[in-house]
Amino acid sequence: MMLAAGLLSSAGPARASISIAENVARPALRVDARGNAEVSWSSGGTRRTLLIPATGLYLPGGHISTKDVSRRTPVPGLPFSRVIRRGPDGRLYALQTWRVEPSGPVELHFSRWKGAPTTVELTAEPASSSERLVGRARFQGKPVAGYSRTNSGIRYRIFAFLDCSACKGPTWRRLGGVAPRADGTFRLLVKSKDIGRRYRVTIAGPNLGSTLAPDASSTTNSSLGTSSGDGQKSVMPGTRAPEAFPPPRCGERSRTLRAITHRKQ
Repeated sequence: MMLAAGLLSSAGPARASISIAENVARPALRVDARGNAEVSWSSGGTRRTLLIPATGLYLPGGHISTKDVSRRTPVPGLPFSRVIRRGPDGRLYALQTWRVEPSGPVELHFSRWKGAPTTVELTAEPASSSERLVGRARFQGKPVAGYSRTNSGIRYRIFAFLDCSACKGPTWRRLGGVAPRADGTFRLLVKSKDIGRRYRVTIAGPNLGSTLAPDASSTTNSSLGTSSGDGQKSVMPGTRAPEAFPPPRCGERSRTLRAITHRKQ
């Protein structure tokens, strides 16, 4: 994931891949033969662009100088996807939108990779009078954990964000952010007051040189028999919860990213 435009100067809390902008409309993506990507979107009634070269620093307002050689392609199970393109060399480019902060703006994220996308698993298991959420994040067989870097070299920690549904109201609510262990596993003990019917984990893909892995998400039912669903787990590449991240509203004022309070078990 990447942080760009007005967000590029901020390290941002617990992010990887690239966050381009907030509360956007009509995002689009073009790629030239050299692998340079042009992201465009509308915000506040203005069409904006960001050039993401195959290597080097991003250029706000930039454009590719030759024709778009990419084509639309599906990536089954990729969550929150708005645009997915494939270059002539098989490299994939994607735009995803989701709400990183529980009450924050909907962010537009860019990713660029080859092969399988980021995956994250989530399971709920009984634990005393409550339950524990257990999961693992991986990218192409390797654990997603530790730190990642922005395009400008700023180092930041990777977190798995955990939410509950129907725990306090009908909507999703943030439980916390947990830093995966070295093997990509993570766990969080749910407080009795936060027990929900369903749980969700979302994690931003790591930045590995020119590879900007896509974001991943999955959901699971409560282990305590409180789910109104069919008891099946969604594992990334999994399904997108339709009520999870509503579409952004045009004209919303972009806000500076705030640090996210996270808790560990």
